[in-house]
Amino acid sequence: MLEEFREWQYDAEQAIKEWPDKLVEEALEQNNNYFGKAERWLKKKRPDYSDNFRGKPEEQFIVTVKAIYDEAIHRLHKLAMQQQMSNRSK
Repeated sequence: MLEEFREWQYDAEQAIKEWPDKLVEEALEQNNNYFGKAERWLKKKRPDYSDNFRGKPEEQFIVTVKAIYDEAIHRLHKLAMQQQMSNRSK
């Protein structure tokens, strides 16, 4: 059972690394490549903490999911800045 848990943990860690980029892609697809609308979409989908947060494992998972959305928003900002800089150099 421990090996199965370690495998799940490894798979989850890999997915956590991939999901921010997938969320950015989805947000841009949903909003016709408008960065501001994509950001609003991500913020709307991002979960929020419960009023009675006690730090249980399932609550910590929500913290992780929220962090994935936060990272996606950060990457979206970075992508927008890169596009803005490339438009300026043309």
